Amino acid sequence: FCGVFLQVLWGCRLVPSTHPPVTRQSWLCASPSAGLPASFCPLLSSGGGSLSSAGWEQDSNEPAPSGKLLEAVRLSLAAQQSQADTGNSELGKMLDSFSDMGFSNAQIIQLFGLQPKLAPQTRLAVVSELLLLGLDADSTLRVLQKSPEVLRMTAQQLRHRADYLRRLDLGEGNMMLRRVVSHCPSIFTLSWKKIDAVVQVFKEKCIFTADQVTEILHRCPNVLLEEPHDLEYKFQYVYFRMGVKHKAVVKSGLFRTPIAEVKNRHIFLERLGLYQTPDKKGQTQIVNPKLKEIIRVSEGDFLAKIAHSSLEEFEVFKKLLAREEGEGDQDIASEETDSASEGEGERSDSEEGN
Repeated sequence: FCGVFLQVLWGCRLVPSTHPPVTRQSWLCASPSAGLPASFCPLLSSGGGSLSSAGWEQDSNEPAPSGKLLEAVRLSLAAQQSQADTGNSELGKMLDSFSDMGFSNAQIIQLFGLQPKLAPQTRLAVVSELLLLGLDADSTLRVLQKSPEVLRMTAQQLRHRADYLRRLDLGEGNMMLRRVVSHCPSIFTLSWKKIDAVVQVFKEKCIFTADQVTEILHRCPNVLLEEPHDLEYKFQYVYFRMGVKHKAVVKSGLFRTPIAEVKNRHIFLERLGLYQTPDKKGQTQIVNPKLKEIIRVSEGDFLAKIAHSSLEEFEVFKKLLAREEGEGDQDIASEETDSASEGEGERSDSEEGN
């Protein structure tokens, strides 16, 4: 019912300017059987009476709602009110609090559509903590829509996570935090062990400085969702195979790009004679394009401006490269099998000799 409820309310276009303002107290404290006030949603007035008389014109592409659909909305409202052991007066005060925090009527409806069985008190506590971290109403709603499970955290858990983010220099400055949380809201629900593993790989395996790790997390917060060994392999490829140094890696946005795409573009340029791995002194016989120029542009721009090749040539190359790598994997597996067989044979001969 909750999904139907939200769809219909969005279809109502909310309150036209010709109607008197509606408080959250008035429409949520009404009896379930009464539904929403007519001034809030003309579609529900007078049992779904004339739409034109309510000052609302139906979109020609949207079918007129049936009586059953309107009744389902009323039932969903009643069901949600009965799930929370909260009186109408108390619930109205909570909704006033959401309004004071900067949420519009439409945003409040969306908030209550997320995890509908959750107690209103818990919802209010979580939202309050997110606002204290520097998020505004819009960004808070987007975070909860992307990761509704955040609503099931306690205020204390959120505070602890915020303290940890500050230790990573991710919690200082509203713009920085908003960017990180907006791109990776799951950062609140990730385990400490998972975050620590990613940070340690960057510091110990990839030898990034603390400031560089912070910049990577600012630029690519989704790295926290990836497997640490995949991140290590991606760094090692561009560092050893392409000869790109730490500072250029950080500025390139490497960790937003799949490793398969990095390899396809690099090896394609290499075989065209347009990229050369630097020698031990870091020198090359040609001027290599920068890593960000290779991976930060669209495929069309890459082919036109960097590779100077056609899409057809690139597609054929990618198929051949995939075949080569597949054959290479088979050869490695065969060698490992042969080595294991030889080891078994040597052990057998030794046992027979004894």
